[in-house]
Amino acid sequence: MGLATRAAAVIAAAGIASAAYQHSADAADRRRYPPPGRLVDVGGRRLHLLAMGEGTPAVIIVPALGSNVLEWVRVLRGVSSETTVCAYDRAGLGWSDPQHGTAGIDAMADDLHALLKAADIAPPYVVAGNSMGGIVARGFQARYPEDVTGMLLIDSSHEDQARRLGDGAWSGLRRAARRQLRILGLRRIAAHLGLIGGLDAASLAWETVPEYEGAAKALTLSTKERRAVAREMLVLGRPQGQPQNLGALPLAVLSAGSAKRREWPAWATWSQLQDELAALSSASAYMYSINAGHNVHLDDPDVVVQAIRDVVERCRDAGT
Repeated sequence: MGLATRAAAVIAAAGIASAAYQHSADAADRRRYPPPGRLVDVGGRRLHLLAMGEGTPAVIIVPALGSNVLEWVRVLRGVSSETTVCAYDRAGLGWSDPQHGTAGIDAMADDLHALLKAADIAPPYVVAGNSMGGIVARGFQARYPEDVTGMLLIDSSHEDQARRLGDGAWSGLRRAARRQLRILGLRRIAAHLGLIGGLDAASLAWETVPEYEGAAKALTLSTKERRAVAREMLVLGRPQGQPQNLGALPLAVLSAGSAKRREWPAWATWSQLQDELAALSSASAYMYSINAGHNVHLDDPDVVVQAIRDVVERCRDAGT
């Protein structure tokens, strides 16, 4: 057997062992960390929903690209004294089953509608979308306008950002998507040995909710979630057209405004995109969190809680 053949055999064996270890570890993590919310059937698949509080309008939090409900626990607790508030895991993320077929904003919006209906969370809703979740929130409003009474956009992505931020942003998303699809067994071992840290944005959940540290790490290292993240990266990297006008819908735009965030090379373009989002409604309010980077809900959860409460109060005052 030649050197090249032996090397190929070793690589193949390592790949098989890594995949087997990853599969076994994923199964153990599913047993070790049950979902904090409930799994709701949406036609042969189950989506994970975490709901707290009582009252109307119900607040529906639409997380960012690749994010799960654990990032939102502090915000949920803060809003729950005011009204019903929910966060959910999109297909393949967190504890939700993966989606088969084409991924896209319309499919994500339809999933959310099916979930809320099956879970008996009645409209009207205030939808609060973070980053890519802002595009999903606007897609949901466009498809089900009678269900939405108000909206909060939290450092939201813009439908045209892939074009406006330039080829560098799109190329970066493609590279990141390819990284997400790598075999994870060796990476999981390295994480357990403390050789890598940070993992993904989802790992930040335990900084504010320490009791979920183990679950957050497990989700970040799972094959299912990392494949879903790659799919969402590819969706976000495609131009989505232009955002639709929201008329007089009560709207708040909350943007990240920390000093470090303002040093971002694309800050000027991002700020212009945020201005355009705020102009979508004739009843909009625009604010910054000077303490937060892009993950406003983790850096400054109190300001997110207050922004949600303000939109809820505006909707109640308007009688919607």
